[in-house]
Amino acid sequence: MHRNIVLIIGASSDIGVGLIEELQKDSLVLAHFNQGVIQEGANIVPLQCDLNNQGAIEKFIQRVLEIGIPNKIVFLASAKVAVTRFQDMQWEDFEQNFSIGLKSTFLLLKTFLPLLKKDKERQKKIVFMLSSSVCGEPPMGMSAYVSMKYALLGLMKSLVSEYKAFDIQINAISPSMIETKFLENIDSRIVELNALNHPLKRNATTKDVLPIIMMLLSQESNYLNGVNIPITGGSVF
Repeated sequence: MHRNIVLIIGASSDIGVGLIEELQKDSLVLAHFNQGVIQEGANIVPLQCDLNNQGAIEKFIQRVLEIGIPNKIVFLASAKVAVTRFQDMQWEDFEQNFSIGLKSTFLLLKTFLPLLKKDKERQKKIVFMLSSSVCGEPPMGMSAYVSMKYALLGLMKSLVSEYKAFDIQINAISPSMIETKFLENIDSRIVELNALNHPLKRNATTKDVLPIIMMLLSQESNYLNGVNIPITGGSVF
């Protein structure tokens, strides 16, 4: 039997938890986390790894391979965002964002994509979590985060060019601000103001985002490749 194995990077996030609940019904879910707790289950294997540590990532990759090659991968992990003026930022802020968001993605896909090229039996799908900041005017005070998301967008498009002949589908979503614990370092007044200025008078929720990711992981997305889907409620179009 050729079983679907889904690797979720950043599975302890609110969106990751929602994905685990949906995907465990018919797939083996390898749930990456750094902090927090993910409960092991019949179809859930929690795997801890500090994405800011290359040695830890290399060991993580070996643990994944011992279980099986994932044919579906979702990249959710990102350094926590905070609003900081560019003049007050340090290069270390950029390094942390790029290490967690981009370097870890590079190391993982450098291992898994060549293996997926040889997989002729299973659907092969990869989803990147980007941001609406790559679709329109980015928010102020988040230059490190925005730069990393643009880099991921460039990586996604480059990988599609290189791997499209092997029936590996690589797509992305770009949601506007989602009210989750990811925003805990941002002043609540900024979050409230963002909702007030939104056409729908609210920020996004996990329920707005999860169905789109699930679609991109399913056969319903078989004719999509290299697509970045904005989930913005009309704030960016």
